[in-house]
Amino acid sequence: MKFFTKKYSILLFASGLILLGLSSCCKSESVPFNVKLRAYLEKDLPVVNVSDNKFAAYFDFTGAMTACSNPATDSTFNGLCQKITGNAEQFDIYKLGNAEITTLSGEVRPAEIFAQLKGASSKMEYYAPIEKTLKKITEEGRSAVLVTDFEEYTTDGQIYRQAYATPYFKKWLACGGDITFFVTDYIEGSLPKHLYYVVFDYNEHKLLELVKNGLQSLPTNYQTFILTANTYPTATNYLAASKGGTYHDENGDDIVSSSIEDGSPDGFFKIEDLRAESYCFGNSWEDIVQNASYQTKENGVEIPFTHLFRNLFVDFSASNSYKIKSLDVRVQNVQSDFDKYWGYYEAMNNKPKIVKEAGDIYLDFDGVETGEQYYDEEGNILPEYDYSKGPGDIIEVKDLLEFDKDLFLKTYTDDPSKVEIGVYLNKGTNGVILQQEDPNDLYRIDIIITNADICDQNIIEKLFGWPGNDCLSASIKSTLQDMKPIGKPIYSYFVRIL
Repeated sequence: MKFFTKKYSILLFASGLILLGLSSCCKSESVPFNVKLRAYLEKDLPVVNVSDNKFAAYFDFTGAMTACSNPATDSTFNGLCQKITGNAEQFDIYKLGNAEITTLSGEVRPAEIFAQLKGASSKMEYYAPIEKTLKKITEEGRSAVLVTDFEEYTTDGQIYRQAYATPYFKKWLACGGDITFFVTDYIEGSLPKHLYYVVFDYNEHKLLELVKNGLQSLPTNYQTFILTANTYPTATNYLAASKGGTYHDENGDDIVSSSIEDGSPDGFFKIEDLRAESYCFGNSWEDIVQNASYQTKENGVEIPFTHLFRNLFVDFSASNSYKIKSLDVRVQNVQSDFDKYWGYYEAMNNKPKIVKEAGDIYLDFDGVETGEQYYDEEGNILPEYDYSKGPGDIIEVKDLLEFDKDLFLKTYTDDPSKVEIGVYLNKGTNGVILQQEDPNDLYRIDIIITNADICDQNIIEKLFGWPGNDCLSASIKSTLQDMKPIGKPIYSYFVRIL
């Protein structure tokens, strides 16, 4: 049995090939670069298998609910419950008790759900299956809120003394999420404990904002801790929406790199949710270096050249998981990798139909003509585009750019919520890049973390441990230690040379 491309009549076949070639070429070239770049960046995002569009809410019906005997805690608990039950159509709501996870939502009215939650402290069920719940949350992948004291018991009634939550916390963080703890103190008998409102969420933080809204105007009898390896909000102070962070002279012109700043998809643009931006320079790297050397006060320039990129600000106060100690810049030529992935992306989105006729098998590209250039006659993706077998070449570029460490340290000391990023031209560079096959290649410039410490362990002990129970504090510590973001990019510039 043989594979063939789909048969056409002779005249239609000949003319169709011409039209098909033109159609395929034009379609490929007509895809704006910002669309291609987004697809290229999204390939590196963790795969999140969200099983439901609804949020999930889990309430511990065991001794944790005795915390509500405190009026302030009762008030914040009421606020959270009312916000969730008042938006019951957005939630699947569960109770944890008697070693089971039981649904409270569905046909039950919101008022009845609220009444059950409020009555939990009087019913005092036993053995909330916390680990089982964490497993469910991470397997489902949907945003969730969990109200519990994190006390997990063994079958003989003893409290776990191990970091049982670590693998679930790590899995959530590895999928690009973060975990926000609202920590409330309370006394059970004579033992000081904590009640936690825990929000498992992603970058858009829709659930977190809903929870915060529910706690507004209520007693702030809680402390907040964000467990994350990826929360770095950014802001820019550029001259205009169409202008990037490159050098601009006193007239507002980029005369060093001649970046296209016309607002087009192929000029300067930002992809804010992926912490990236793209530039199309009209000058070569050699010309950029030469132009920069002329922009001095000695040459009568009012605003002398200092940085290739500046006026990007990162909020390092948004997370108390790590103290970022140092950053650096990494430059790579990613043209080969970019081209290979885009071919793979097009191939996967334009798969041919396999048609059997008279004992033979034909590949039908009708309606997906773009994909034909990426497949062999047997329907296999051509090796040069098969990204599933490995990426394209990524070439590290040395000694072209330099990270401004002094600017980082000064602004970090002044205000960790507004740390400025600056990138120099390396003082010794002439702009010549070795192993550069094409001066129009695509360059990726990443700002990466090179050193970070986990937060003060006394804070962890204070918020997550109490006498006789160190399982949660141990889980937080081991998660932070294992998930250190060393080598991870916090922002990326992409540069093409026309």
